[in-house]
Amino acid sequence: MPHIARLLTLLFLAVAVPQMALAQTNPDDGPGETPGDDPTNPETPAGAEGDHGGSEPAIRHVADPFNRYARVRFNAPEYIVSGPIAQFDASRAALTGGGATLLRYRDLPALGLRIAIYDFNGSLNQVTAQAVLDANAPDSHVGLHNLYALAQGRPRVYAASMVGISDPGTCTLGRRLTIGLIDGPVDAGHPALAGATVTSESVLYPDDRAPTASHGTAVAALMVGVDPEGVLGGLARGANLHAISAFSRSGSNTDADVERIAAAIDRLLARNVRLINMSFAGPENPVMEEVLTLAAARGAVMIAAAGNDGRERAAYPAAHPDVIAVTAVDAAFRRYRAANFGDHIEFAAPGVDLYVADGQGGSYASGTSYAAPIVTALAARLGAGGGLSVAALRERMRSSAVDLGPSGFDAEYGWGLVRGGC
Repeated sequence: MPHIARLLTLLFLAVAVPQMALAQTNPDDGPGETPGDDPTNPETPAGAEGDHGGSEPAIRHVADPFNRYARVRFNAPEYIVSGPIAQFDASRAALTGGGATLLRYRDLPALGLRIAIYDFNGSLNQVTAQAVLDANAPDSHVGLHNLYALAQGRPRVYAASMVGISDPGTCTLGRRLTIGLIDGPVDAGHPALAGATVTSESVLYPDDRAPTASHGTAVAALMVGVDPEGVLGGLARGANLHAISAFSRSGSNTDADVERIAAAIDRLLARNVRLINMSFAGPENPVMEEVLTLAAARGAVMIAAAGNDGRERAAYPAAHPDVIAVTAVDAAFRRYRAANFGDHIEFAAPGVDLYVADGQGGSYASGTSYAAPIVTALAARLGAGGGLSVAALRERMRSSAVDLGPSGFDAEYGWGLVRGGC
């Protein structure tokens, strides 16, 4: 570790390590919220942004051989197809001609896409369906309708001074911009958010069951929280927050599928929100990949949690090349033991035993979910979402990062600990 990094470590440990004896509690996780329109005929074209066709069946969670979770309908997995609206009739005819059943579809006008959900009825699989699309609708893609879990881990103790902000209670963003958040519901009435400008909307179906607001509220406050004492002050205080509720609860699971995440990204782009925090993780998916690529092409700067499987895993959306992947470290600059790692990791941020908004107060929690919004907040301070490109943002963050682990870039810490300032 370079000499300057060692000095920073010693200075910080003198302040941060004693806090590790503080009591720990885990905030209830959860995301859902106000439903949108609900046309009931999947053959009726979807109109305004966020429209969707058909009501959904009950959802169960099943794992494929790669431990990737997907939505199922009547014990069969759902598949999602994306492509230009102009190719939709051709793709639908080809797939239904091959034995598939169209369940519903939704337009994503800001991305120029229509996504459709199918039951293949055992007549097709992903490989054969893609071959059919290649022949009839060549710009369309098909994937399993994967589910993504919030990147939240179990609690462990500290955080603003670690990234170079000594007084978050008075550290206000120099100019007004909007941060987008795709998560569960956000409690805008929480004391830490009462002084912030928070706009909330949902891409859920009417029969989706909303989880609690703990996770979304905690992530939101880390970015835009207003707390004069600084305990729950956000690192991008003064920014507006536009929160999209895309997660629902099924049994003991809280997750969002590709359809809802894609709809949330599309909604933010339509609202001209270009800086987006995604504190969730799941499998690689061809439709998700296309949505992220198109969003980046439209100027979106996306920051995502690495996920908490504790192994080398390129989880999405963090592993997409246009998304900045964030891992979590503790007060001693060690990687969170449950954090994923790999060559896609770009930066580290505090994410172990952070004091986050919970209930009407706060509690301690850990996970890459909480590291990502710290990087998003610092990105906002640098101008992301207000014209700064993702390439320029990466370069600025690299130039100020504190090297951790082996010298230079590595698979556990990326370029190192992010640093900012007022």
